Amino acid sequence: MTNDNTRTKANAVFFSVLMVLSMVAVGFAAAPAAAEATSLDNASADDVFVDQGSFTQEVQFDVTMNDSTTENITVDLSEAAGAGVTPSVDSVSASNAGDQTIDSNNLAGGTHTINVTDTGGDADDNEFTITVTYDHDTTGVSTASDVEFDIDATGSSASTTATFDLVDGRQAGAGVVYNGSTVYQGEDDLTFVDDDGSTVNVGALQKTAGSAEGTSLQLPIATDAATGTYATNDGYSVILQEPRITTSEVQISGTGSDVSQVGPDNAGDLDIVAEWNFGEAEDLSVSVEDPSGTDITGEVVPGSSTLSNGDDSTALDLAGEDAGEYTVIFEGNDNLDHDAVVEEYTIELTTDDEVSVETADDTVTQGTNLEYTVSGGTNGQFHTVTIDAENFRSDNIDDVFRNVGDTSQVGFADSGGTTGVTPENASVAYAVVEIDGTTGVGSIATGALDDTSVTIDVYEGTTSDAFDVSSGSVEDTSFDVEEGSITIDSPGNQYTIGSEVDVNGTATSSDSVDVYVRDNNEWQLLLDDIDVDSADEYEEEDVVLSNTGNNGADILGQAGTYRYGVVDHNEFEGQSEVETSDFSRATSTQQSITTVEGELSAQLETINGQINSDLDNSVDITGNAEGQNTIALVYIDSRGSVAAQTVDVESDGEIDVEDSDIPNAAGGGSLAEGTVSAHFISMSRDNAVGNGDLPGGNDADIGGLVSWVNNNVSDRSLNANQATSLITSETTEDTASDDLMVTQTFRYTESQTVIDSVYPEVAQAEGVNPVATGETMVVEGTTNLRPDDNSITLELLNEDGESMQISSTDQWDTDGQWSATIDTSDLETGSYVVESDDGTNTDRAEVEIVEEREEPSDGEDGEDG
Repeated sequence: MTNDNTRTKANAVFFSVLMVLSMVAVGFAAAPAAAEATSLDNASADDVFVDQGSFTQEVQFDVTMNDSTTENITVDLSEAAGAGVTPSVDSVSASNAGDQTIDSNNLAGGTHTINVTDTGGDADDNEFTITVTYDHDTTGVSTASDVEFDIDATGSSASTTATFDLVDGRQAGAGVVYNGSTVYQGEDDLTFVDDDGSTVNVGALQKTAGSAEGTSLQLPIATDAATGTYATNDGYSVILQEPRITTSEVQISGTGSDVSQVGPDNAGDLDIVAEWNFGEAEDLSVSVEDPSGTDITGEVVPGSSTLSNGDDSTALDLAGEDAGEYTVIFEGNDNLDHDAVVEEYTIELTTDDEVSVETADDTVTQGTNLEYTVSGGTNGQFHTVTIDAENFRSDNIDDVFRNVGDTSQVGFADSGGTTGVTPENASVAYAVVEIDGTTGVGSIATGALDDTSVTIDVYEGTTSDAFDVSSGSVEDTSFDVEEGSITIDSPGNQYTIGSEVDVNGTATSSDSVDVYVRDNNEWQLLLDDIDVDSADEYEEEDVVLSNTGNNGADILGQAGTYRYGVVDHNEFEGQSEVETSDFSRATSTQQSITTVEGELSAQLETINGQINSDLDNSVDITGNAEGQNTIALVYIDSRGSVAAQTVDVESDGEIDVEDSDIPNAAGGGSLAEGTVSAHFISMSRDNAVGNGDLPGGNDADIGGLVSWVNNNVSDRSLNANQATSLITSETTEDTASDDLMVTQTFRYTESQTVIDSVYPEVAQAEGVNPVATGETMVVEGTTNLRPDDNSITLELLNEDGESMQISSTDQWDTDGQWSATIDTSDLETGSYVVESDDGTNTDRAEVEIVEEREEPSDGEDGEDG
């Protein structure tokens, strides 16, 4: 490239009237001030090869702009035009731009105008580089030197000039390579000519960079030679590239789209189209082989089988040929015909020249998507297909045809040809299908159709994708639609009133379903419009069937045996009542369902019937209260103090609460130690506490019950029996109450761990017994601590209080009976003390380690320690 002092030149002839706008925008600010480009520098332009059908040239120059200004920069192309060069703009871009917007939208009268705006914000002058890409057609243009592009800033005196030459370029098949030309892997018989006309030795051309730097170019050029620039020491250079055929296809003339299948109507109206990157080196040769592999180029290519200029086409006429696959082979017509370059394109010729329509299946189940194919059409044309409204399942349907595959639009039309109407006012459902090759594929949503024999009509092709049945049906086919099926997977045949269940099953013919229940008369709506997914499955999770808000829930709210049914939503569209005969006629299924009232079971997991108040003061709660979300737990101590709390119930009715703290008495302070009663209370079928009216204005639900106990009962200064009677009088013993209660008592006391027995493992006994040295000592005891959360440590001490053995356990059952073992193998005979420690409480027992243990003759156990 050259600037004012260095030659890098460009030439071109008008290639097209194309202007491609390129924008580079950075920043945003208020409107800029007056224009001011303080300088234009370092202009350069690529040299341009003559006799080229298409050549791209880059022009670059640097711009310095004042902050918050605009400038129109013009490139004067008149001198280039005088040399036969009239470029068109391909793109304009900028590098290192800051707050500048570059906009190129004007090439007129031999002047290219570039608008530059500095949007401001940094208060500094800005420097950046503009790159303009011009396209040229230099066919017939002669070489020339020092052609100039004058570049000026209209709002200032800044200017610069880009100078370039029009130089000889390569000509396909000539084998002459000029300075700056491109050569390709696999080429041979090339002559390299310098600017002064002298011949350059190919061996003097060496790779200038990369892993093969310094490698000389050789003839023939290897097909795997390293690509890049090869140059001599005197400045002569060439660029080595990989030869590629970028487009190789057959098109129906005038469509611009490739086609893989063609019928007799279009077999004689085809073009072979190609683009390749080595057009200046070689032309492209095309040949055609028939299904047997025989070359029939002379028979089916009426024009030239040689393509030129890197972008060309020639006619292909397969009319009169036999049906089958034909192969078009694309390759360079000289050296560039090696395997890496060659491309093949296969086109199938069919004998089908009449439009027809057929479906993938003759019989389908409602809800199944049915594929159909329109055949024998012309590539790129559109055919309307229709189904009459008399086949619609109802007026409340979505589209009959699916907008998939080659479909361009779907909808409904009335008898006058007006589209966009509702199914209720339509005479047909339609789809417009585009032919790709010789076929167009679409799909029918059969869930919108009645269970009957359905006819699909196809109409003549047009060039528009609009609904068009003016030609009348040219072909039709029929298929049978069978009624779909619905199944019930859940609920089963028994339901607990108030419980949550999943409602699910399958519906092969529906987009959505409704659920109804029946006692003795009409079906009553329970749930409506449950979606059916693509796998034909419907599901509604965590439904309380006895509380859906519809009339059917009232039926299931009473214990008894009823009918439960699921129906296609389109049948009744969620209406509240349906006659028995109508429901049976519709696409539906039904089963028996028995509703039962829920039961209550619950308990506190005490240890040895106790809950300790200092170390644990918590308890696990288990049980079942199906049909309930929460239940109440009321504690009443020996002094009549009360404390109430709610207990959560899982969706399957299970109660499983870990580490529930024992609450303080509602009146303040801890519950009194001693006997405490725990009352679990749940509502039942009527979903109300007691008779539905709690004192003190409290809601008659579990939350209201807990509030009443804690705020009202606690203020009454009642003893334990009175508090119990008052609570039961408002719940389980209230008039017309169906509440449920489970009562449990436990001892609320301080934590305790004691030793009960010591004996040899081989001789279980109660009390404290001697253990022979070497035997395993077993220590048993009782605790009211919760296992896992606590541990008990045993320590064996000698007469001097020294620790001889340590053991521990954290495993015992709810009876509080614990045990641990101590190894006596290393102990001497004598008196020892075994001590238990739970972290708060200790207990001791004296035990004798003897040489040999006497077996009791009378079967008596040892003495308590």
